[in-house]
Amino acid sequence: MSIRTAIRDPGFRGLPPDGRPLIAVTMGDAGGIGPEVTLKALARASVKKACRPVVIGDLDYLRRLARDLRIKVSLRRANVFGSGSGGAIRVLDVARLAGKPAFGEPSARGGRAAGKAIEQAVKLALAGRAAGIVTAPVSKESFEHAGYGMVGHTEILARLTGTRYYAMMLMNGSLRVIFASTHVPHAKAAAKITRGGLLRKMRIAGEYLGLYMGIPDARIGVACLNPHCGESGRLGREERDTIAPAVRAAQQEGICVEGPIAADSIYRPTIADGFDAILAMYHDQGMIPLKLRGHGDVVNVTLGIPVVRTSPGHGTAFDIAGTGKASARSMAGAVLECARIVKRLDNAG
Repeated sequence: MSIRTAIRDPGFRGLPPDGRPLIAVTMGDAGGIGPEVTLKALARASVKKACRPVVIGDLDYLRRLARDLRIKVSLRRANVFGSGSGGAIRVLDVARLAGKPAFGEPSARGGRAAGKAIEQAVKLALAGRAAGIVTAPVSKESFEHAGYGMVGHTEILARLTGTRYYAMMLMNGSLRVIFASTHVPHAKAAAKITRGGLLRKMRIAGEYLGLYMGIPDARIGVACLNPHCGESGRLGREERDTIAPAVRAAQQEGICVEGPIAADSIYRPTIADGFDAILAMYHDQGMIPLKLRGHGDVVNVTLGIPVVRTSPGHGTAFDIAGTGKASARSMAGAVLECARIVKRLDNAG
């Protein structure tokens, strides 16, 4: 089964006549800024013009939040098939909170509600009822308290869709970064880097950059793990024993990939601009340059799963939760990116 077929199976119903896809938006961890940025983002005219969003969450909680933070939105209970009217934000009221969570801290109730919302969104997308998913920020600690384990969205989405191989790509303008390892301690990151794992990431990157971004024969730069690319093995052998062989194997398959390149050089514009994406070896190696370009412009796109999913490039921001200070810029960007990808897939057939 091709990737395009996998995304559309078992029955994407196409875009409605007005060209606005139905996007399932999960409200995130109620103890953080997720619900706030969700409401603020969906109230934007640009978002309303691009898609038909349906929030999956707790309607009563969202109404209280909008009132308390003075967010000028209208919310109404909705069936996901409803067409929407009057500019109201529709809420699929299926992820209710067991009591009011405290702002600024992880909780089991916040994790359970966030998890239920994700599960519902995946069901809708796999059934072809939602064209894509946008997830507001969640807390791994809340997920752990709720029994999901110390995992993030990407791992849960892979689990729910039965996906074995996947990748996380974050983008800020023309800079796109795919990660060889994600949310693991640095002490364990090197052990996650294998020839087979890197080759699979390069395959996914090449395929999805064409499918989602319209970049055939995408150029992928691969970062080193160790300082100075290991100094011929003196500062580590991963470049010689693992990364370079994976790059050669990818090149033999026809993937346009180059590396390994020193991580302190690959993000310089004179080098980075020559690539359509960069494969980073661990979380901070890719996140720091992305966020230095503008924290509010980072969008996360999951590659490899059979549904279109995006999210903002920030976390729960517990320190400002409930204050009304959270910016919805990245969340709005995630919704718009999801709608853009869905429309591209629909046009491509």
